[in-house]
Amino acid sequence: MTRILGLTGLLLCTATPVLALQDGLILIWTGANRDRQALEAAVQPFVEDYGIPVSVEVVDPDLAQKFQQAASTGDGPDIVMWAHDRFGEWASGGLIAPVQPSAGWAEGILGSAMEAMQFDNATWGYPVSVEAVHLIYNTDLIDTPPASFDDLIAMDHDGAKILWDYTNAYFSMPLLMANGGYAFRKVDGSYDGTETGVNNEGAIQGGEMLRRLIDEGVMPTGVDYGIMDGAMNRGDVAMVLNGPWAWSTLAESGINFAVAPIPTVGDAVTTPFVGVQAMALNAASPNRDLAVELLENYLLTEEGLATWNANGALGALADESAAAAQDDANIAGMLEIAATGVPMPSNAEMGAYWAAMQPALTNIVTGAQTAEAALNDAAARILGER
Repeated sequence: MTRILGLTGLLLCTATPVLALQDGLILIWTGANRDRQALEAAVQPFVEDYGIPVSVEVVDPDLAQKFQQAASTGDGPDIVMWAHDRFGEWASGGLIAPVQPSAGWAEGILGSAMEAMQFDNATWGYPVSVEAVHLIYNTDLIDTPPASFDDLIAMDHDGAKILWDYTNAYFSMPLLMANGGYAFRKVDGSYDGTETGVNNEGAIQGGEMLRRLIDEGVMPTGVDYGIMDGAMNRGDVAMVLNGPWAWSTLAESGINFAVAPIPTVGDAVTTPFVGVQAMALNAASPNRDLAVELLENYLLTEEGLATWNANGALGALADESAAAAQDDANIAGMLEIAATGVPMPSNAEMGAYWAAMQPALTNIVTGAQTAEAALNDAAARILGER
């Protein structure tokens, strides 16, 4: 994407931190760990060209809740950065405004990231960065990661082969989605919350593979995120399913690692959920046109992203050319995986999905229920049938 210069030669302005909407001042809210100073530097060309001050506020903790409260009263920031799976709730509540990204801007964005912004026949934000669960393997313990879970089971390896937080649907749903399972699908551009595929034939096949890994001694019972993460950072396990947030700690622990796709279930590609950190516009903002100009032609350009992400705070960028410029094999590998992934649904029924899936997965791995029975119960709970 190229930057199109706007008005030039206007007086440089600096912004006094504020927490409320003001005409002629753009306020951005982000969470922690987004490198506020770098973001402030990235918006300066816009400030210089337009003479419009931009204020960046780090709102932590509970940014999502605070935005929802403020925006419901016509207040808050002009631009909010958060994970896209909250955007459905915010859009249905009239808190964020639909946008129409220019073709020139959108064509450079990873397709699955752009898809995550699109529902109810509108686009609801600008993707910034992408994350997806993937296989992380210790290169000192294995040379070549397994292509399939069958290959993984057959591997000759002393000690634990693989671990993950398998009662958490975020990490285990890829196995269920490999052969056609799904949480919710879009119908005519909107998520259909009246039907779920967590218990269809493909999902059951994934659940049975999860149980097989326990039965064949590949993984022990009782594993959670902390156990998995600690084992990987000590070098006690060859592989984990995790996300890019784990990379920095592994590097600090001296673990030599690389990323790969999640092994297939049978011959089917194992598709993860794709999460997108994105910027949305407050529906009450008096500065929406200026905010679009800031995002499309200054901040979310190759130049702007290079400044903002100089210290790697954003992770894998959704802008494909900007991501390529990061020149990081792990980022490139994860983006290839994300390109085949499924955007996390953002409909309100996802709350019921999360609540139902953890006990279902727990029952599968402990043997309390068969995969079919556990997933049938989960589907019934998701749809409010019991």
